[in-house]
Amino acid sequence: MTERQAMVLGLIVREHVALGQPVGSHWLVAHYDLGVSSATVRNEMAALEELGLLSQPHTSSGRVPTVAGYRLFVERLMRHAALDPAERRAIRQQFRQAGGDAERWLRLAAAAVARASGAAGLVAVPDGPVLPRVAHAPDGRALPAELAAPRLYHAGLAECIEAPEFADPAPRRGIVSLLERGDGLRDVLRQLPPDGVHVLIGGEPPLERVPYLTLVVARFVRAGRHGIVGVVGPTRLAYERAVPAVGFVSGVMSREVGGEVA
Repeated sequence: MTERQAMVLGLIVREHVALGQPVGSHWLVAHYDLGVSSATVRNEMAALEELGLLSQPHTSSGRVPTVAGYRLFVERLMRHAALDPAERRAIRQQFRQAGGDAERWLRLAAAAVARASGAAGLVAVPDGPVLPRVAHAPDGRALPAELAAPRLYHAGLAECIEAPEFADPAPRRGIVSLLERGDGLRDVLRQLPPDGVHVLIGGEPPLERVPYLTLVVARFVRAGRHGIVGVVGPTRLAYERAVPAVGFVSGVMSREVGGEVA
């Protein structure tokens, strides 16, 4: 993939996330100073389609990213910007005001990532003893034990299911069952590495059965027990907002000591 193709792919992902519509060459040329004609952009879009990174939903329409296109964007093209300083201060202040109330912290974490990312927020914590079995990553590292009967907190579900991707009953049921009952969540958590923010794109393992859904998740540790905080939304997710939001909130959760925020 050439540098110009990478630029076109990045623009299409960002515009598709914002607009929810296929993105055409004329739109890109009209809104960005690309220095080339719309015909040249169309040629690059066709090349990206040949690479399996874009698809064309309808003849004569623009293109949308494929699962592979989103993955390449997340791994190579995404801007890794932090949340705005004012947002970070506001989130820290909210946690300070929650004091040592664990229940308020968990609900606040779900609300904070939802508000910062524009997707639905999700927090899962053990509801009962942690299973003694220890899983291992492919490189042999021991992973935290999976959550046994996780207790779930979510925020922003009503807004999330208004996305066009959830207009049909099956996708809508899928996201509701995940957020309200945790259906399929244990398999996801079992494979989640202990550190960092992880982007799980629908259509890829372990979300092969829900190609319309994406999870951005991270582990946190409070009082020696592991939990999960993240966001859930359509594959057309604002990744450049979701990843720093989840990373920041999981860090605040892990640094909490005695109700104080570091």
